[in-house]
Amino acid sequence: MRSTRGVSVWPVGFVGGRAYERPLVSGGKVVGWYTGWRPDRPFATDMAGFAVNLQVILANPRAQFKRRGSQPGMQESDFLKQITKVTELEPKANNCTRV
Repeated sequence: MRSTRGVSVWPVGFVGGRAYERPLVSGGKVVGWYTGWRPDRPFATDMAGFAVNLQVILANPRAQFKRRGSQPGMQESDFLKQITKVTELEPKANNCTRV
């Protein structure tokens, strides 16, 4: 997490009805999601599966993590799409292969 320049992602264990969920990475870029719930989400990750550099937050002062107004399970995607794109995500944990 400490080396996150923008928004980084990694696998999370025991979530979504699976032993783990993770970003799928090819060539050092996130290309999809291994998830048990709604893989069609723009950012199909759990809250525990990403970090945001403070400079990204400061550069996007209108970005909000909404407790209300998001569909259930969509809070992470609703927040992340305000501050980044999937193509800009930084895979951690050996290209998201280690939980």
